[in-house]
Amino acid sequence: MELGGISFGGQPGEHPTVLFGGLFFKGAPEFTSASTQLAMMLQVGEETGMPTIPDVFIRKEEYIEPILEFIEQRLPQAHPFSVDIIEPGIKARTLEALRDHGLLGRTIYNSLHIGVTVLEREALKAHTPAMAIVVAFNPKDSSPDGRIEVLENGAHLLESGLLEVASSLGIKNILVDTAALAPGENSGAALASLPVIKEEYGLPAGCAIHNVVEKSKWLGRYGEVKAAVDAASNAGIALFGGDFAVFGPIAQAPVVVPLMAWFDMVVSEYTEAYFGVCPSARHPRRVLTP
Repeated sequence: MELGGISFGGQPGEHPTVLFGGLFFKGAPEFTSASTQLAMMLQVGEETGMPTIPDVFIRKEEYIEPILEFIEQRLPQAHPFSVDIIEPGIKARTLEALRDHGLLGRTIYNSLHIGVTVLEREALKAHTPAMAIVVAFNPKDSSPDGRIEVLENGAHLLESGLLEVASSLGIKNILVDTAALAPGENSGAALASLPVIKEEYGLPAGCAIHNVVEKSKWLGRYGEVKAAVDAASNAGIALFGGDFAVFGPIAQAPVVVPLMAWFDMVVSEYTEAYFGVCPSARHPRRVLTP
């Protein structure tokens, strides 16, 4: 699966992990620092061979236009981005604005889940993005089987499974988010589910495992350890054969991107030696010297 020259999925070690860095999660959008951080993420991604994508959070309707203008001005032409929105009305309005700006062909919709509303469905069908993240969150069962259930039949909370819902809306390219939950809520199943989802559906899978770190309050007692664990937690996605990581604030990119390049190189060395999986042309093993 490919969007804007970035490949998602494949066998472990074939393509580098796609990294999503978040922008505008708190307060009003601040574009000066965002421009600097975006440029830094793209640069370190280019240097290491790691594909990087901004994940822009849109909290209010009045933020839609300035954020889309920022994307048009600061992101290289054709480079994909994801829009991360909670409120259904803002989702619908953003999709309409993306159409007006001619950006739907670069858009990754973050995300479609069991709380999908009629308004959201109508907006997605009318203004269909190039790709969508489907969240395999099952409130009744946090196991890998529970995640399969919500994709297959909506855990009987929807009339059909989320994959069928996405298909019915015209969404052709799907990424599956295995829904990292809070500590104590079987959070490790988000990683364990990655190879299960890939084996079952052949779809690219990943998650925002850093969310578990954010909610692990005890780590705060150990100074800078929490920041180290937050960055390192993303390595589990690569080690479990995942394809993308939503790693948190884009400001962390200078640490997370090279860290993930290192782990992708280790995975690739093993999978090529044991399974014969050749790394792609822009894989970190091709770009970086030992």
